[in-house]
Amino acid sequence: MKIDPVLNGINALNEYVGKAVSLLFLALICTVSLDLFTRFFTGRTTVWAFDINYMIFGTNFMLAGAYAMKHESHVRVDVLYQKFPPRIRAVLEVIFLALVMIPLCSFMLYSTMTDFLNSVAVREVSISSSWRPIIYPYKAVMPLAFCLLLLQSIVHFITNFVIAVKGDSDVG
Repeated sequence: MKIDPVLNGINALNEYVGKAVSLLFLALICTVSLDLFTRFFTGRTTVWAFDINYMIFGTNFMLAGAYAMKHESHVRVDVLYQKFPPRIRAVLEVIFLALVMIPLCSFMLYSTMTDFLNSVAVREVSISSSWRPIIYPYKAVMPLAFCLLLLQSIVHFITNFVIAVKGDSDVG
């Protein structure tokens, strides 16, 4: 079985999700502007703005993680890392992904899925404001984000494993 189509599919999915959630910043700009406008002209804040804003920003932040990993734009200490040859960097990535990232993402996927299902069961609402919007759709973003990050971590692991073994990134 050729694995390239699966890896390319995961990469394409995370590329699409990353670009799509970047548009949420437009919604965030609109809601913050509307709240500021209302506050300036009426002296009162909107009841819903705080909840909507943290939900929009949190969704953007969470779902952009796999996109950032795909583009290798997460923060790392490059001072030493860039001095190593590609094969050594690939070995370091494989070790990190196998020992830290994949187990952590798996645990977080399980934990956030459990939290989401509990939230749905009790029809949880936000207690941050008097508006009290339902919160379980927002909590669905967390397991989705960790699922996408786990999938991208597996792609990154396979790609780096091939580089570590073969010396090139032709997964096949």
